[in-house]
Amino acid sequence: MAPNLQTTGPLRVFVTGATGYIGSTAIDLLLHKGTTPSLYSLRALVRSPKKASLILPLGIEPILGSLDDLALLEQESAQADVVLSFADADHLPSIQAILRGLSQRPRPDGGRKRPILIHTSGTGVLLDNAYGAYGTETIYYDNDLAKLNSLAPSQPHRNVDLEIISPALVGLVDTYIVAPPTIWGQGTGPGNHTSIQIPLQVRASLLHSQAMQLGQGLNVWSKIHVIDLAHLYLSLLERALQEPQDDSITGTLPKNQDAYYFCQEGEDFSYGDVAKEIAKAFKDLGINDSGTVRGTKPEEESALWLEGAAGSIGGNSRSRAIKAREILGWVPEFKDFAGYIHDEIKRQLKEQGRRR
Repeated sequence: MAPNLQTTGPLRVFVTGATGYIGSTAIDLLLHKGTTPSLYSLRALVRSPKKASLILPLGIEPILGSLDDLALLEQESAQADVVLSFADADHLPSIQAILRGLSQRPRPDGGRKRPILIHTSGTGVLLDNAYGAYGTETIYYDNDLAKLNSLAPSQPHRNVDLEIISPALVGLVDTYIVAPPTIWGQGTGPGNHTSIQIPLQVRASLLHSQAMQLGQGLNVWSKIHVIDLAHLYLSLLERALQEPQDDSITGTLPKNQDAYYFCQEGEDFSYGDVAKEIAKAFKDLGINDSGTVRGTKPEEESALWLEGAAGSIGGNSRSRAIKAREILGWVPEFKDFAGYIHDEIKRQLKEQGRRR
């Protein structure tokens, strides 16, 4: 369904993180829709002329700056109908600046009265401190508002998310939070095409020529392919634009204090499962014939892993995307998670110039 823009020209969209893994893939998908040039006018924050050169040929106007340029973020947001936030999920000052700008945006007669913020968080907000020692039966559903409201402010990303779901924004800004789990697959578009979590485990394993896991690898996560995730962003954007602009009419799309949208596909996995796939691939590739996995203790982390490994792949984080499926009609398509792990090993070997 084409969005009802209720404006006299293209919708003004300001993007942060447009050349990152998620943002690049979502923007690429958006640009491949034939109606995009007439419906959307895109501006994107970029940190360098090199990154600007990636998006300028695509018809996106680059704005040089960083998330620390708060006055610039506020100014750009105040001129936007929509802000798509794909950048750092933990950069609180930038989100505060974006929200200030959106809240101050003029509310024109006949135009879009309430701007939209679609922000990227992550299901790190659900994490425990298992360090691979145990799994969990605890699953968070994005339509269980009471349980989501019980998340502590100290959880990862939560301080930023709390700004976005503030009751003070109701009626001023329509806010939505997309919280992906482990993201896998090769991205597309004008920028980074590589994920974080699985590549981190593969990189540590290649460094030691041994499949590696934190602790016993029993901790469990949900997962999603980056292209399926990008489709969710577009579905959410198009549906959000259908929300009524008459303040006396209540819309039907959950937002603001009910802003979370999860995006999971298929069965959950343990990071021990990933280590076993790495061990299998190492045996096939002649890197390590043992087919075994090495579990590391917390005190070994700094010596054997890249910084932040425990926070990325050590705990449990299980989520279910009820809203996306039931309200947006979103259906993920990519299934070959194990194949991706093997492909990621080969990609990193090629990147390192190692032949197998």
